[in-house]
Amino acid sequence: MLTPYQGPSRVLVGFDGSDDAYSALKLGIAEAQARAAELVVVHAVDDTVLNSAWGVVFDPEEIKLNAAEMVAKGVEDAVAAGLPRNRVRTEVVLGNPAAALTRMSHQASLVVVGRRATEPGERLFVGSTSVGVVGAAHCPVIVVSAIDTPHEGRTGVIGVAVDTSARGAVALEWALQECTQFGGRVVVISIFRSPQGRWFTGGEPTEEQQQAAVAVTQERMSEMISEITEDYPDAEVSLEVSYGNPVDVLVARTDELDLLMLEVHASFPTYSVGGLIRGVLTHGRCPVAVIRPKDSHGS
Repeated sequence: MLTPYQGPSRVLVGFDGSDDAYSALKLGIAEAQARAAELVVVHAVDDTVLNSAWGVVFDPEEIKLNAAEMVAKGVEDAVAAGLPRNRVRTEVVLGNPAAALTRMSHQASLVVVGRRATEPGERLFVGSTSVGVVGAAHCPVIVVSAIDTPHEGRTGVIGVAVDTSARGAVALEWALQECTQFGGRVVVISIFRSPQGRWFTGGEPTEEQQQAAVAVTQERMSEMISEITEDYPDAEVSLEVSYGNPVDVLVARTDELDLLMLEVHASFPTYSVGGLIRGVLTHGRCPVAVIRPKDSHGS
């Protein structure tokens, strides 16, 4: 069940001056406007770079000063976009960026971060900061890239990945709340996973077997979704069930979504995320939102 957020309405944006960070800032500004929230532009100076391998010791205060000048540009962009200046502030901290944003997420409605990207087809792995934040943050996190495929206009559709074990139920609750508050509709996406792995030798299931599996999944998902959506009578919800590789199916759907919502089940002490999350974060072509059902709150 989604834990309600009790703190101040606040959107954190991780900002390092890169193209991906500017995409995150643009989305963060829009989210802060929609939520009437405070926008906090955060830059973390990774303390591991202060002492180089060549024995050069950098001045932390000088680095923080340069960082402050950089994030000040983020404030200018936010004010130019219409946010009142008294609702925009900056934070420059020393430490691991993912750890800093995770710590601050206790008192935030939402975190927005960029993911490192070059060109389509060249993104082999999503960046460590975004992976670290989505695995440990205490509020929903939206990950965005400068090379996401832009829509000509809002589709108003949030996709949510949910399976028959109810993984994704908290993500679905969050999406329903978003659509109830801001409009739009939710598409629940459930995938019957095709057999994979070195120990699977039974051959690809027949077309009839695939259709039967999809039908069973559709029935189970419909029952589960109806239990969740009964508290959101005004929300428009549809269900899509397919057969295949979850990463491939979800990535293909990102061309038509405003946002794809996933649930991550990362646990202490590593807070590592699985291949599905990494794959979608790396190759998705729209902003991807992630929430941890454990120790996290909604927005």
